[in-house]
Amino acid sequence: MGARTRNSTPKRPSRKTKKATNATPEAAAAIADRLAERWPGVVVELDHQNAYQLLVATILAAQSTDKLINTITPAVFAKYPDATALSQAIPADLEQLVFKSGFYRQKSGSLIKAATAIVERHAGEVPSTIEELCELPGVARKTANVVLGNALGKNEGIVVDTHVMRVAGRLGLTREADPTKIENDLMALIPRERWTDFGNQMIHHGRYLCRAKDPQCDACPLAPLCPSAGLGIMLAKKPKAKAAAKPKARKPKPKPKAKKSKPRARA
Repeated sequence: MGARTRNSTPKRPSRKTKKATNATPEAAAAIADRLAERWPGVVVELDHQNAYQLLVATILAAQSTDKLINTITPAVFAKYPDATALSQAIPADLEQLVFKSGFYRQKSGSLIKAATAIVERHAGEVPSTIEELCELPGVARKTANVVLGNALGKNEGIVVDTHVMRVAGRLGLTREADPTKIENDLMALIPRERWTDFGNQMIHHGRYLCRAKDPQCDACPLAPLCPSAGLGIMLAKKPKAKAAAKPKARKPKPKPKAKKSKPRARA
């Protein structure tokens, strides 16, 4: 989630003054249109039926994969069907259920604390504003955007994960490396009503086509608009760095044999 303040809310920058990237709203719209054609109807890949379930799944998905989390959450939701039940969970029991997700102690603690805050501050209902969501333990802006956009139908921001960071940079939509600054750049270029869909489509594009090590540029519908087109071929042709040769161990020099002293002649 990064080291930024958890409840920070980026303001949408002015299109007239924002010059962090050379991309224009028209160029971004063309990219968004092609993404929508390639990934129509794409939604978040974490299985859920409501905002509570998506919040739990998204917290668990940190440093893990959606596919793995979808094998874990059915048992979690069966035992803890709502925030009230989760707030009363025994840590050891919850840890056992989420063990495979990694960082299970930390995640279990965040889930119980978040559920407790939801019960105490919001009468057991997941809050519907980004400020209130980001005040929950274990919830940063990315998680809040996932829940608001996909479970509550609110376009409050654009989800920026590792896929979006990579693809946005390759497409020339941002020059930033910080997720909050990347989100600011994207929000300045993409119309608000497209924020949730655009984020989901960018994630899918990065996950299945514009991959980190082997981008499929030859099959990418964005190639004509992408300044990084052909990167996949370049990476494939790039020679692998040879491992540095280990210095040969020097054989120890044999110790000189001790000379036998000759017996002295007796007088």
